[in-house]
Order: sequence, then structure tokens, then C-alpha cells
Amino acid sequence: MRHRLNRIATAAVLLFAFALFAFPLYYLVVTSLKTKGELFRAVPSLFPEQPTIQPYISVLFDRGMTTLLVNSIVAGLSATVLSIAIAFAICYPITRLPIPPRLRVFVLNWALSLRFLPPIAVVIPYFTIVKAIGLYNQVPALIIVYTLFNLPLSIWMLKGFLEEIPLEVEEAALTDGATRWEAFRAVLLPLARTGILAAAVIVFAFDWAEFLFAFVLTATPQSMTFPVGVQGLVTQFEIIWNDMAAGGVIAILLPLGLLLVGRRYVMTGLTFGVIREK
Repeated sequence: MRHRLNRIATAAVLLFAFALFAFPLYYLVVTSLKTKGELFRAVPSLFPEQPTIQPYISVLFDRGMTTLLVNSIVAGLSATVLSIAIAFAICYPITRLPIPPRLRVFVLNWALSLRFLPPIAVVIPYFTIVKAIGLYNQVPALIIVYTLFNLPLSIWMLKGFLEEIPLEVEEAALTDGATRWEAFRAVLLPLARTGILAAAVIVFAFDWAEFLFAFVLTATPQSMTFPVGVQGLVTQFEIIWNDMAAGGVIAILLPLGLLLVGRRYVMTGLTFGVIREK
């Protein structure tokens, strides 16, 4: 009886927690489907009486945010690929080659210290540098900044995966006559695929949701990202709630879809190396 009560209590707590976190998302979707007449009623409703996709059409086409959506995808994917590639190039020697321990500790501490910097502390120096080199209001500036800011996260995630892959598998390939490059490409990369995919999904989610750098380093729709465009729906005279809700739903769909598709890799990436033998 006591065990059954514990199970019921646990289920009730989990259900409450799910409702607490799911309700804002539900209300966001509902708001995005409401007409303006329903939106400004004195008593808000939890269900749209006359669902409409006009806010989505308004956001993507009437307001021209399709370009901003493309900018976000290009900047996010490019920065993710660069971040993972550079992180792998850094992690490979410090985990697979006999380098001095001090150098290894220095690299990891350096990466960790960069991650602790709040974005607001470095946005002005980044703005000055980007302006000086002529990349202000251009997507490449966002790609560079996103890569630098998420590089420490990529390094620490990939480090954990590479440390768990035994050195013996590469040594066996080298003994069989493979070159270092062949052992890397044919043995290590397939084994590290899970870590690479997990790091890529998480880093892309950070790149996709980034707002401050995109807000400061861009000025026109030519290079603005989608979160900056949604923020622009808050004007001096009104807040366009249903369009903002539609923009929020669109902004959620891509990272949420990636998370659902790669959830196994993400969970592995977040827990890999937590339990280690001593």
C-alpha cells in the first residue's frame, strides 16, 4: 500500500511539473492561432474559437522574416561546424597524443575561463573589432563570434568523449600498417560520432537562440537573425502579440525538432563520462 501511494505521489508531482513547463508553450501556440479580435478580449481564452494561420503568414512573408530565418540557419550551422571542427583539432592532441600535462591543463582551463565570461562583458570589444575589420552588419561576423563563444563548450564535450575511447583501438590500426590519418579517419571518427552529434546539436541550439551579439552586430534585415526580428515586433505604439507568438513557435520548431531526432545522442553527450571507474 505504501509503495502504491509513493508511486501515485511521484506520478502526481511529475504531472504537475509537466503541466507547469508545458502550459506556457501551449499558450504560446494558442495565442499564435488567435485573431486580433480574440486576442484583445477582456477575458482571455485557452482555446482559439476561429483558428487562423494569418500570424504565421504575416511573420514569414508580410514582414519579410524569411530572410532572417535563413540568416539564423546559415549562421547557426556554419558556426556549429566550425566550432566542432576546431574543438576536435584541439581535443585530439590533448587526449590522444603524449603532450606535457601542463599544456593540457592550460588549454582546458583557458577554454573554461572563456565560457565563464558573460556575453555582455565582451559584446563591446567584439563590436569594436568587427567594425574595424569591416564585417559589421554581415553574417560572417556572427559566424565568427558564435564560433568563438561556443568553442569552450565544444572542447569540453568532445574531450569527455575522446577520453573514453581506448587508445588501444588506434594503436591496433597503426600496428596493422595504417597511417595516423587512416587510423583517425577509419577508427576514431566512427567511434566519436555520437559525441560529435551530441555536441553539434547542443552548440547549434545555443547559436540559434543567441540574441545579444546578433542585436549589437547587425542593423538591417540583410544580416539580422530571427530572434532579433521577433523582438522588433515590440514597437513604440503596440505589441503585436499574435505575430510574436507565431515567431516564437517558428523559433522553437527547428531546435526542438533537432532535439527530438537526436535526443539519444544529446542525453549521451550530457551524461558521458559522469560515472568513471577509479
